[in-house]
Amino acid sequence: MIEEAPVLIIRGGPVVVATALDHGRRGIESIVVERDHSTGAELLAKAGTLNERTMEICRFWGIAHEVATCGFPDDVNLDTLYCTALDGLFIGSDPRPSTNDRVPPEGALEMLRKCPQFQFDPILARAAAATGKVNLLYGHSFESLEQDDDGVSAEVVEIDTGQRRTLRGRYLVACDGAGSRIRRGLGIDFPGKMLSYSVSAMLRADLSQSQFGIRNRYMFIDPSGTWANLTSVDGTDLWRFTLVGTEEKLNPATYDISLDVARAFGPGIPFELLRVFPWRRSQCTIDTYRAGRVLFAGDAAHTTSPTGGHGLNTGIGDALSLGWMLHAVLTGQGGEGLLDAYGLERRAVAIRNSSLSTRNFAAWIGATDFSRVLDPGEEGDAARREVGEGMSEALQQEWTSHGVGLGYRYEGSPLVVPDGTPEPPDPVGSYVQTARPGHRAPHAWLSDGRSTIDLFGHGFVLLRFDPTLDATALTSAAHARRMQLKLVDLDQPEIAALYERKLVLVRPDAHVAWRGDSLPADSDALVAKVAGFASLAEGLRAA
Repeated sequence: MIEEAPVLIIRGGPVVVATALDHGRRGIESIVVERDHSTGAELLAKAGTLNERTMEICRFWGIAHEVATCGFPDDVNLDTLYCTALDGLFIGSDPRPSTNDRVPPEGALEMLRKCPQFQFDPILARAAAATGKVNLLYGHSFESLEQDDDGVSAEVVEIDTGQRRTLRGRYLVACDGAGSRIRRGLGIDFPGKMLSYSVSAMLRADLSQSQFGIRNRYMFIDPSGTWANLTSVDGTDLWRFTLVGTEEKLNPATYDISLDVARAFGPGIPFELLRVFPWRRSQCTIDTYRAGRVLFAGDAAHTTSPTGGHGLNTGIGDALSLGWMLHAVLTGQGGEGLLDAYGLERRAVAIRNSSLSTRNFAAWIGATDFSRVLDPGEEGDAARREVGEGMSEALQQEWTSHGVGLGYRYEGSPLVVPDGTPEPPDPVGSYVQTARPGHRAPHAWLSDGRSTIDLFGHGFVLLRFDPTLDATALTSAAHARRMQLKLVDLDQPEIAALYERKLVLVRPDAHVAWRGDSLPADSDALVAKVAGFASLAEGLRAA
């Protein structure tokens, strides 16, 4: 018996479930294949920081409040402390306020949140199941796939029983990790570079008796540089210890990480090891995000050093893009050009974000001269102050990176109509809103208490700031091509000034597709371009 759904999603993890959730909220059925027997069953020593844009996406999915209230306590600071050990020498610190003492940065609707992955994943899974459109096949392994002109067939095996199942979908989304069998089976290159070998451990410890008090993160430094870090997972007693190791330390059978934890903690702080696993820190990006009816997302498409927390957030962006694009194609509202453009858009974002993360990691190990951090006396104190100041300065882009989550843009996308304005700077630590095509549509508060961001998500939206303009040609062209388009009139001068044009066409992912002070000469050509039906017709321009 063949089990069918429009979309098959392979392997599991947050990007897989997020993709299924987005599809389900749009009414598209999917089958998810997950090796684990449940979501969030293990204490994963992985992602825990959701940036401002990811929280906006969670808002669209209806889970932002649950994410904000289940994770990191709001009254716990996000400080980073640099030291030689918890019973050792102080080097410096980066104070960061608790959630209670922060507000969203300029231009952001939501605020960055801390939510451990073992809590975030089940939130996604519950929301996906609640759509009634997602079939979660836990405890199943992917075996093989075959494509044809009409779809993809996948063979999977139930791990406990050995029972084989054949799944059939029109498209398959591969999220099967950095070592993706699907990517390798299709012969797709994954160019990039290895950054380091690392070992992580989840552990429990009470650090309240530490001479430095409880901080969100500790960076352990010796004369060779930063050799390990300790990060709070839940804001209480659960911690992730990560060692910048060697290839020999990748084998837990021959390497005892507790020795290095003890080195960092000192003899006065007991700890309980819960889980240890080795991993390779790398920066790689897939050559193509699409191979026929197979599309790639998350770690199967891009790997990122966790220094900055951009890996999961980039993957959530993949899920949103795939959601609206596959929905449009499957319902006839968009053409296959959408799926070709998916990779062109997201690959550029992945390279941008992973490159920034690599720079952050380089700062960990090479921010300054570490050779004198253990020196005694006043000269040693001065050397440590210099190291602390150097680390703080070098890592500002890791601790404060509003521009990374909110400022990416789809420059050169075949789905975006340029308006001739120059591309603005793309700083890491700050974000300036713009309605320039390709960018996220600006956030502003509407008179009814909603945000402009709340207008987007399902279908295209045409914002009209001058009600005397006739938009019939564009709405009719959209109707003729079955593209969902909602016309929204806004009579708020401050928002009109922010958007800069009288007409602004916004995609379901809240990125601007086109803007102008009047409709173009050929509205059908505009619809054909932004919905992936065809390239922009010759002569299309703002009238």
